[in-house]
Amino acid sequence: MARQKPTLFEQIREEDRASTTASGLTTNKVLRIAILVGATVLLMAFLPGRLGDTQRTAFDRSRIGTSWTEESVIAEYPFPVNKDPDTLARQREAAQRTTPAIVRRSVAAFTLSRDRLQAEISQTSDPASSILAGRGMAALKAAYDADIIDLDNAQLPGDVIVELLPSAEERILPMSSIRDSIDVALSFESTFSDLAEETRRVVTQSLRNALVPTIRVDDRAWANARTEAAQNVATTTEIIQRGDVIVRKGQRVDAQILERLAAYRFGQYLRSTSQFSFLVVLGAFGHAFFIMSMVALYLYYVRRSSFERNGQLASLLAMPVVSAGLGWLTIALPTSLPLEYVIVVPGMAMIVSILYDVRTAIVVTLACSLSVAAARGNDHVIAVVMIAGSAMAAYSATNLRSRTQVFTSILSILIGLVVVTLSIELERATPAIALVLKLGASAVNSVLSPLIAFAVILIMERALNLATDLRLEEFDNINHPLLQQLNERAPGTYQHTMAVVRLSETAASAIGANALLARVGALYHDVGKIEKSEYFIENQIDIDNKHDRLTPKRSAGIIRQHVQDGIELAREYKLPDRIWKFIPMHHGTILIKHFYAKAIDEAIEKELLVDEQDFRYPGPKPDSKETAIVMLADAAEALSRLVDTSQREEIVRAVEKIITDRTADGQLNDTPLTLNDLDIIKESFVKSLLGSSHQRVRYKDVPPSPPPTVL
Repeated sequence: MARQKPTLFEQIREEDRASTTASGLTTNKVLRIAILVGATVLLMAFLPGRLGDTQRTAFDRSRIGTSWTEESVIAEYPFPVNKDPDTLARQREAAQRTTPAIVRRSVAAFTLSRDRLQAEISQTSDPASSILAGRGMAALKAAYDADIIDLDNAQLPGDVIVELLPSAEERILPMSSIRDSIDVALSFESTFSDLAEETRRVVTQSLRNALVPTIRVDDRAWANARTEAAQNVATTTEIIQRGDVIVRKGQRVDAQILERLAAYRFGQYLRSTSQFSFLVVLGAFGHAFFIMSMVALYLYYVRRSSFERNGQLASLLAMPVVSAGLGWLTIALPTSLPLEYVIVVPGMAMIVSILYDVRTAIVVTLACSLSVAAARGNDHVIAVVMIAGSAMAAYSATNLRSRTQVFTSILSILIGLVVVTLSIELERATPAIALVLKLGASAVNSVLSPLIAFAVILIMERALNLATDLRLEEFDNINHPLLQQLNERAPGTYQHTMAVVRLSETAASAIGANALLARVGALYHDVGKIEKSEYFIENQIDIDNKHDRLTPKRSAGIIRQHVQDGIELAREYKLPDRIWKFIPMHHGTILIKHFYAKAIDEAIEKELLVDEQDFRYPGPKPDSKETAIVMLADAAEALSRLVDTSQREEIVRAVEKIITDRTADGQLNDTPLTLNDLDIIKESFVKSLLGSSHQRVRYKDVPPSPPPTVL
């Protein structure tokens, strides 16, 4: 038999695939492999072993507080344990800062000062000149009872200074025996406080001008002393001898043991005859490939459609790469702040949860967290923290009905990050300051991640016409133009739709599916009947059945056509594909039994052959719980009109028959519905149909009053 013309659904899929091909995001297998390999290489670029050198940073600070699970490490050769660069720099700076000042003595200081004062007296008029000649000279002599230095004491470090003697020897002078010019000037002010203000000013200023320091700072010698002090700071904390035990198996790792391990591994690196190893590169590639394969294998077995669409595959694999890059950046930046706790893996988890589902978000979260840990040198602590915070983020983003739920996400992420961080750091006896910084960074992450996630989702909704749970609210509106047309042109179908909406929403809630999605999908599932509403029994009010004048095949074709008409209307009104896929999927590929049976009867009489495919809907079959629920609700509502809905047994038999028929026909094969889900859906349908068939009380009429009697 010649191949049928592709359905509109298939045509649209082909158009989407063609446009995807034109933009470079194809479903080509070769490109898919290239994406996998490329993502693995990019991830490997952030791992410690990417350059092929031996692991110099294998013993990272995340091991502090843990027990050493490997065999005991015994030194095979002596080696120094060097101080880390930051510590050494701080100690050298402290040594320079505390180096005592180097000074030299001026033996003729008092003589020069006295001569200057004589010159000041000759240039000063009475009464200040006579005071300077008497009391002033005595005050100047008293000032030289102690050494006078040419710098403020506040600028000198420590409690002593070093005097260089002419014999090249050094003498230590206590700072308490040294006065600076400010101190001497204050003593002059006190001595002459009894004078008139103008006279006192002239006298004290002349004495200050005459003052000559007895010791002066030797800047060059002091600078050399500071340099020497910095150079004399030890670069090592200790020397480990051959045979010394660095760490024993089961021993708790502390900062000192970690420094010894890192120094020992660095010594092994320097002693190695070959500092590049292809095996190290191969190991880094394998490490990255394992992380990427977690996401790829999950998509292959659970979300095959996302795996085969290279755009979705690339976007999901990009998240671990970005996470690894951020993890590497936290080490590369010269800061002691715990920036790793600000990496927005929880935000990525929210994006995946909103666009896909929680299970996918959890798998991607795990890969992202491991990527951060790998880039930081196997930092398992940050991996555990990110997994906890991101899991809370993923679950908080399910069934979003309002953007104000961002506060729920903030609180959820904060709880996840803070509880795990606090538990691990308390176990490790982390200092209070470091703990506060990590908790503060976690709080920043809990705010930053949801804001970034919601911003990204908002952009994607508008740019790509996506229908997230947030945007579904826009289409949950009976005043939508498409639904208004349905009410006006196909009122019977509209009433049927409202009943299906109620059945679908209730059943979806009962099994934990997305009730909002099921409701919105049910609202638009039959909009295709607008075009030829009179051919559907629910709209045939006071008119003849038009199918009586048509062949069974022609009638089946018209019935099938409402699926394609519905897709066309959905595309015209720009319904997102998450909504309009309910139009073909609510019928799947089921058989239009009534007209198929009529065709067989006619074929027997006329000895003709009947092709079953001419009487099946074009499909595809439902691919989610929500589309399957709408399929079952659509049939249950229609069949309920043929039975006594006041009798529970009849409704149960009718619903069971629908579920059994759809299951036997393979219509639910592509959905994740379980047998328990189907039992719950059946019970939900039965309760809803019974509730809609309640009887009204027939009230007794009041008899009319007799006419009044005229006397």
